[in-house]
Amino acid sequence: MKELVIRRCAPRYVSLLQIHGGDIEQMTPRITHLLGDSAKQRVYAIGPAEWLLIDYRLEDMRRRLSADLGRSLVRLTDVSAAFTSLRVEGAGARNLLGGDTAASWAVTTSRPGQYVRTRLAQFEVILHCIGADSFELHLERSMADDLEAWLTARHDIQTSNRTLQ
Repeated sequence: MKELVIRRCAPRYVSLLQIHGGDIEQMTPRITHLLGDSAKQRVYAIGPAEWLLIDYRLEDMRRRLSADLGRSLVRLTDVSAAFTSLRVEGAGARNLLGGDTAASWAVTTSRPGQYVRTRLAQFEVILHCIGADSFELHLERSMADDLEAWLTARHDIQTSNRTLQ
């Protein structure tokens, strides 16, 4: 599968947003409005009251949250040092990831912008489709080297030393 390439993404701001004390049905539209819709920024719902925010500046988010959410119990934690992202791209990306993930249906049917929290072999990842044959894998930084080594050894994938911006 030499047409596949793995690249590390540049370091990003990553925060965990947790909101308690509010009705989820009422909070979701407020959070959606608060976070906006930017192509570079990404929001992953990882639980009923938890979101993983990528590329949102921490101080800006704190300011927005305190102004918009009032009495809700809000916790915003910088987890940038704990996360990293890999990009898997190429003609065989869907086959590769679909064969080794617990959510093979998500890989084969996903369109750009869709994501799923799943396991890729023994690694917990957020698998995000960013193009027809391109996926970003968001995972704990401590697991990235092992996942990259496992993928390249098992599937003969090229790695690129070039970091994506």
